[in-house]
Amino acid sequence: MRKIGDAIKATLAQFLLIVFSVVLGLYLSGIIEERKKAQESAALLSVIEAEVAENISLFEYWAPYHREVAQNLDSLSRNAAFVERFVSDRTILLPTLFTRGTFMGRTPASDAWDIAKSHPLTVNIDYDKLIALSRVYNQQEVTLEPMFEAFNMYRSTTVNAEGEAAANLKLMAEHLRELVALEDQLMYYYAQADTTLGLQKYR
Repeated sequence: MRKIGDAIKATLAQFLLIVFSVVLGLYLSGIIEERKKAQESAALLSVIEAEVAENISLFEYWAPYHREVAQNLDSLSRNAAFVERFVSDRTILLPTLFTRGTFMGRTPASDAWDIAKSHPLTVNIDYDKLIALSRVYNQQEVTLEPMFEAFNMYRSTTVNAEGEAAANLKLMAEHLRELVALEDQLMYYYAQADTTLGLQKYR
Protein backbone atom coordinates (compact mmCIF):
# COMPACT_ATOMS: atom_id res chain seq x y z
CA MET A 1 0.00 0.00 0.00
CA ARG A 2 2.84 2.31 0.83
CA LYS A 3 4.36 1.80 -2.63
CA ILE A 4 1.01 2.62 -4.25
CA GLY A 5 0.74 5.79 -2.16
CA ASP A 6 4.26 6.83 -3.12
CA ALA A 7 3.46 6.18 -6.79
CA ILE A 8 0.32 8.29 -6.57
CA LYS A 9 2.25 11.09 -4.88
CA ALA A 10 4.96 10.92 -7.55
CA THR A 11 2.36 10.95 -10.34
CA LEU A 12 0.53 13.88 -8.71
CA ALA A 13 3.79 15.79 -8.29
CA GLN A 14 4.65 15.22 -11.98
CA PHE A 15 1.16 16.33 -12.99
CA LEU A 16 1.41 19.49 -10.91
CA LEU A 17 4.86 20.17 -12.33
CA ILE A 18 3.52 19.82 -15.88
CA VAL A 19 0.55 22.10 -15.12
CA PHE A 20 2.86 24.64 -13.50
CA SER A 21 5.20 24.51 -16.52
CA VAL A 22 2.30 25.04 -18.94
CA VAL A 23 0.87 27.93 -16.92
CA LEU A 24 4.29 29.50 -16.53
CA GLY A 25 4.91 29.11 -20.27
CA LEU A 26 1.59 30.77 -21.10
CA TYR A 27 2.29 33.56 -18.63
CA LEU A 28 5.74 34.23 -20.07
CA SER A 29 4.37 34.07 -23.63
CA GLY A 30 1.75 36.65 -22.64
CA ILE A 31 4.39 38.93 -21.18
CA ILE A 32 6.56 38.59 -24.30
CA GLU A 33 3.58 39.28 -26.56
CA GLU A 34 2.52 42.33 -24.54
CA ARG A 35 6.07 43.65 -24.58
CA LYS A 36 6.23 43.12 -28.34
CA LYS A 37 2.94 44.98 -28.82
CA ALA A 38 4.16 47.81 -26.59
CA GLN A 39 7.34 48.14 -28.64
CA GLU A 40 5.41 48.09 -31.92
CA SER A 41 2.94 50.67 -30.57
CA ALA A 42 5.84 52.89 -29.50
CA ALA A 43 7.34 52.58 -32.98
CA LEU A 44 3.98 53.49 -34.57
CA LEU A 45 3.60 56.49 -32.26
CA SER A 46 7.13 57.61 -33.07
CA VAL A 47 6.31 57.73 -36.79
CA ILE A 48 3.19 59.82 -36.10
CA GLU A 49 5.10 62.15 -33.77
CA ALA A 50 7.77 62.71 -36.41
CA GLU A 51 5.04 63.56 -38.94
CA VAL A 52 3.43 66.07 -36.55
CA ALA A 53 6.80 67.65 -35.75
CA GLU A 54 7.46 68.11 -39.48
CA ASN A 55 4.01 69.65 -39.95
CA ILE A 56 4.67 72.05 -37.07
CA SER A 57 7.88 73.22 -38.74
CA LEU A 58 5.96 73.63 -42.01
CA PHE A 59 3.32 75.92 -40.48
CA GLU A 60 5.84 77.82 -38.37
CA TYR A 61 7.48 78.80 -41.63
CA TRP A 62 4.37 79.53 -43.72
CA ALA A 63 1.75 80.85 -41.25
CA PRO A 64 3.41 84.29 -40.71
CA TYR A 65 3.70 84.65 -44.49
CA HIS A 66 0.00 83.81 -44.93
CA ARG A 67 -0.85 86.57 -42.46
CA GLU A 68 1.16 89.03 -44.58
CA VAL A 69 -0.56 87.84 -47.79
CA ALA A 70 -4.00 88.23 -46.19
CA GLN A 71 -3.18 91.76 -45.01
CA ASN A 72 -1.76 92.72 -48.40
CA LEU A 73 -4.76 91.37 -50.27
CA ASP A 74 -7.08 93.28 -47.96
CA SER A 75 -5.15 96.50 -48.75
CA LEU A 76 -5.13 95.82 -52.49
CA SER A 77 -8.88 95.23 -52.52
CA ARG A 78 -9.30 98.83 -51.27
CA ASN A 79 -6.80 100.29 -53.74
CA ALA A 80 -8.76 101.70 -56.70
CA ALA A 81 -5.69 101.85 -58.96
CA PHE A 82 -4.86 98.19 -58.33
CA VAL A 83 -8.48 97.14 -58.83
CA GLU A 84 -8.41 98.80 -62.28
CA ARG A 85 -5.21 96.94 -63.17
CA PHE A 86 -6.76 93.72 -61.89
CA VAL A 87 -9.80 94.22 -64.12
CA SER A 88 -7.45 94.56 -67.10
CA ASP A 89 -5.28 91.60 -66.18
CA ARG A 90 -6.07 89.23 -63.32
CA THR A 91 -2.63 87.56 -63.57
CA ILE A 92 -1.06 90.56 -61.80
CA LEU A 93 -2.56 89.41 -58.48
CA LEU A 94 -0.44 86.38 -57.69
CA PRO A 95 3.04 87.80 -58.33
CA THR A 96 2.04 90.94 -56.42
CA LEU A 97 0.93 88.95 -53.38
CA PHE A 98 3.27 85.98 -53.32
CA THR A 99 6.63 87.47 -52.44
CA ARG A 100 7.98 83.95 -51.87
CA GLY A 101 6.92 82.89 -55.34
CA THR A 102 4.23 80.54 -54.01
CA PHE A 103 1.53 80.45 -51.36
CA MET A 104 2.77 77.29 -49.67
CA GLY A 105 5.50 74.89 -50.65
CA ARG A 106 3.49 71.78 -49.77
CA THR A 107 0.52 70.76 -47.69
CA PRO A 108 0.90 69.06 -44.28
CA ALA A 109 1.21 65.27 -44.27
CA SER A 110 -1.24 62.92 -42.59
CA ASP A 111 -0.17 59.52 -43.99
CA ALA A 112 1.10 58.13 -40.67
CA TRP A 113 -2.06 59.18 -38.85
CA ASP A 114 -4.34 57.79 -41.58
CA ILE A 115 -2.63 54.40 -41.27
CA ALA A 116 -2.64 54.47 -37.47
CA LYS A 117 -6.37 55.21 -37.17
CA SER A 118 -7.26 51.72 -38.43
CA HIS A 119 -4.27 49.94 -36.91
CA PRO A 120 -5.02 47.57 -33.98
CA LEU A 121 -1.87 48.68 -32.16
CA THR A 122 -3.35 52.15 -31.70
CA VAL A 123 -5.34 50.89 -28.70
CA ASN A 124 -2.04 50.55 -26.81
CA ILE A 125 -1.22 54.25 -27.19
CA ASP A 126 -1.91 56.51 -24.22
CA TYR A 127 -5.40 58.05 -24.39
CA ASP A 128 -4.21 61.62 -23.76
CA LYS A 129 -1.75 61.33 -26.62
CA LEU A 130 -4.43 60.02 -28.97
CA ILE A 131 -6.73 62.92 -28.04
CA ALA A 132 -3.96 65.45 -28.70
CA LEU A 133 -3.18 63.84 -32.05
CA SER A 134 -6.84 63.66 -33.03
CA ARG A 135 -7.29 67.40 -32.36
CA VAL A 136 -4.20 68.23 -34.39
CA TYR A 137 -5.16 66.18 -37.43
CA ASN A 138 -8.84 67.19 -37.37
CA GLN A 139 -7.83 70.86 -37.28
CA GLN A 140 -5.18 70.29 -39.93
CA GLU A 141 -7.80 68.80 -42.24
CA VAL A 142 -9.95 71.95 -42.28
CA THR A 143 -7.27 74.63 -41.94
CA LEU A 144 -6.40 75.01 -45.62
CA GLU A 145 -9.98 74.91 -46.92
CA PRO A 146 -10.29 78.75 -47.08
CA MET A 147 -7.12 78.85 -49.17
CA PHE A 148 -8.63 76.42 -51.68
CA GLU A 149 -11.82 78.50 -51.77
CA ALA A 150 -9.81 81.65 -52.51
CA PHE A 151 -7.93 79.92 -55.30
CA ASN A 152 -11.16 78.56 -56.78
CA MET A 153 -12.47 82.12 -56.86
CA TYR A 154 -9.30 83.34 -58.55
CA ARG A 155 -9.63 80.65 -61.25
CA SER A 156 -13.13 81.85 -62.09
CA THR A 157 -13.27 83.69 -65.43
CA THR A 158 -15.45 86.40 -63.87
CA VAL A 159 -13.27 87.11 -60.84
CA ASN A 160 -12.01 90.36 -62.35
CA ALA A 161 -15.22 91.38 -64.10
CA GLU A 162 -15.90 95.10 -64.24
CA GLY A 163 -17.92 96.13 -61.20
CA GLU A 164 -17.22 92.85 -59.36
CA ALA A 165 -13.43 92.83 -59.10
CA ALA A 166 -13.15 94.84 -55.88
CA ALA A 167 -15.84 92.78 -54.14
CA ASN A 168 -14.20 89.55 -55.26
CA LEU A 169 -10.80 90.70 -54.00
CA LYS A 170 -12.38 91.52 -50.64
CA LEU A 171 -14.06 88.11 -50.51
CA MET A 172 -10.76 86.38 -51.28
CA ALA A 173 -9.16 88.46 -48.52
CA GLU A 174 -11.87 87.25 -46.12
CA HIS A 175 -11.07 83.66 -47.04
CA LEU A 176 -7.42 84.29 -46.24
CA ARG A 177 -8.28 85.96 -42.93
CA GLU A 178 -10.25 82.83 -42.10
CA LEU A 179 -7.21 80.76 -43.03
CA VAL A 180 -5.06 82.82 -40.65
CA ALA A 181 -7.57 82.27 -37.82
CA LEU A 182 -7.62 78.52 -38.47
CA GLU A 183 -3.82 78.43 -38.55
CA ASP A 184 -3.75 80.19 -35.17
CA GLN A 185 -6.06 77.49 -33.79
CA LEU A 186 -3.90 74.80 -35.36
CA MET A 187 -0.74 76.26 -33.79
CA TYR A 188 -2.51 76.18 -30.42
CA TYR A 189 -3.26 72.48 -30.85
CA TYR A 190 0.30 71.91 -32.04
CA ALA A 191 1.58 73.50 -28.82
CA GLN A 192 -0.66 71.22 -26.75
CA ALA A 193 0.54 68.17 -28.67
CA ASP A 194 4.13 69.30 -28.26
CA THR A 195 3.65 69.35 -24.49
CA THR A 196 1.78 66.03 -24.33
CA LEU A 197 4.01 64.11 -26.73
CA GLY A 198 7.36 65.79 -26.21
CA LEU A 199 7.99 66.54 -29.87
CA GLN A 200 11.16 68.59 -29.31
CA LYS A 201 13.22 65.45 -29.87
CA TYR A 202 12.19 65.49 -33.54
CA ARG A 203 12.99 69.15 -34.18
